[in-house]
Amino acid sequence: MTRTASTASPAAAEAFEQAWDEFFAAARRARGRAARDSSGGLTLAQYHLVAPIAVAGGELPCGEAAVAAGVAGPTATRMLDSLEREEIVTREHSTADRRVVTVRLTAKGRRAVREKGRAISAKRREIYRSLSEDDRAQATVLLGRLAEAVEQL
Repeated sequence: MTRTASTASPAAAEAFEQAWDEFFAAARRARGRAARDSSGGLTLAQYHLVAPIAVAGGELPCGEAAVAAGVAGPTATRMLDSLEREEIVTREHSTADRRVVTVRLTAKGRRAVREKGRAISAKRREIYRSLSEDDRAQATVLLGRLAEAVEQL
């Protein structure tokens, strides 16, 4: 029988909360370190903005890229200004609806996304290798379940 939050002991619930806080604090610190690392020509925040564009086939409306990256429209616009100056992306108003701006990756942008993606993947593999075989299996299941739970908050 699986214990639910209502049947978990107060000590177990407190231990979960502490582990949660420690994990997310470590994740924030790691994001801070990664934000300063522009290997591949992109910061982590820039990568999260342009990776969905690559997945979508190389172009995406600006608003959709912002939503996928979890940033506000004005933040995405400022980031895209910089990326456009660096020739990572180009932007063009839609001919059907001038309010829509389409963002396209340049060849340089596609290379940068690939390079940064490889660097991120290498760090994830390093973490994976640091776990025991049992922990790897449990982490895979638990991360998926936690992602679902967080999405429902």
